[in-house]
Amino acid sequence: MTLACYAALTFTPHAAAQDPPREVLPEQRDPGAFVGPALMTPLGPRLVFGAHHTLHGQELWSVSLPEGRAQMLLDLHPGFQGSFPAGMTRFGEDLFFTATDGRHGLELWRTDGTAESTRQVLDLRAGGGGSVPNSLLPWRDHLYFVADDGRHGFQLWRTRGEAGSTERVSDITGGPAGAVPRLLTIAGDRLFFTATQAGSGNELWVSDGTREGTRRVTDLRPGAADARITELVALGRQVLFVADDGRHGAELWRSDGTAEGTALVADLRPGEAGSRPAYLTVSGGAVYFAADDGRHGVELWRSDGRAEGTRMVADLHPGARHALPHQLVDVEGTLYFAATDGVHGVELWRTQGSADSTRLVKDIEPGPQGSNPSQMARVGRELWFSAGTGAAGLEPWRSDGRAEGTRLVADLLPGEGGSVPTGFTAAGNDRVVFKARDAAGNDRLWWVQGAQAPRLVGTPLQRRVD
Repeated sequence: MTLACYAALTFTPHAAAQDPPREVLPEQRDPGAFVGPALMTPLGPRLVFGAHHTLHGQELWSVSLPEGRAQMLLDLHPGFQGSFPAGMTRFGEDLFFTATDGRHGLELWRTDGTAESTRQVLDLRAGGGGSVPNSLLPWRDHLYFVADDGRHGFQLWRTRGEAGSTERVSDITGGPAGAVPRLLTIAGDRLFFTATQAGSGNELWVSDGTREGTRRVTDLRPGAADARITELVALGRQVLFVADDGRHGAELWRSDGTAEGTALVADLRPGEAGSRPAYLTVSGGAVYFAADDGRHGVELWRSDGRAEGTRMVADLHPGARHALPHQLVDVEGTLYFAATDGVHGVELWRTQGSADSTRLVKDIEPGPQGSNPSQMARVGRELWFSAGTGAAGLEPWRSDGRAEGTRLVADLLPGEGGSVPTGFTAAGNDRVVFKARDAAGNDRLWWVQGAQAPRLVGTPLQRRVD
């Protein structure tokens, strides 16, 4: 859930909400009738996730990994409204997340996967408003996050998991909402992020984890205007990011955390339009991205952080037409992505950084329409993704990088639309879980063990849960 979505939520403290009059079918009362699983996170012998139940709303659930049996972990906010667990992040042996119990608003919680261990870390913003923690990131011996304590606006915080160890890291004077740190990224021994400061706009910041060691790197776009930093990735001890300094348009930049070590990597498209790099992804010691140099259309590029080490990987769709590479994912040093060469439609491709190594993995849906791979995720040594054919619709696929090793997992929902799978997650011991629709149109949790067919986790439903 994004910060904007969090901020749009308002929770009113109450002892117990009354379930409004509505039709609740007998099957929807079953303890296993949960829908909409999200943020599936392995935690020891369990898989923890958020899901909706008609009687309980959105709550925290778990699946026992050996058996695949699901149950609600704890009804944090009793009643139909739910606690809205989000931001699940492993830190140490526990899972940290944000949720509301209906009295404290959205705050930081922790669990080891059992009901008795699940508790609020602290009430950072007393009352029903909530501090809205987000952007949770483990680093060294602390969990870093962004929150608003009601006095300083959104700032950078850290905790070891207890109220007494929770402290504010940044003290940046921003607008009414505070500094609103975003894009938290660890590179070497520093934490980089973007933040807004009064008078200098949204710029790049760096921290060693302490308040005195937190500072703005440079005013990339001088004055109150924003540098419009949209992406930030670590490459060794430096970060590469997309920014607009007001002269070059949106282009690729690098920084080692100092003003003198912050520079434009390459002006791929001279002028105010910029090449607009997108989908920055690290693979094999380089950063790959999609960009338009004004001559070749939107194609795949790579960079090692130097101008001389920045080049187009291949002109997949020759000329000024766009290959539109997207869904970039690294699997053991090989980059997978979706793109079109103008002949096959949008299909699955792979590269190791050279034109010769860039090739179509498989023409899943022959012809100009393509299979439109999406939801691509690394699962072990394989790539799992959603793809559609005229015969099967959008269904789960898996690939080892070879045409013969790229295959449909199952046609879960026969027909033109398909089951629309998302959230492919490794669950240990050759298990994969994901979300996909059932025959009634509900988003459900599915489980795959090895080469076996996927099976539904939870109670089968005959009707759609609204």
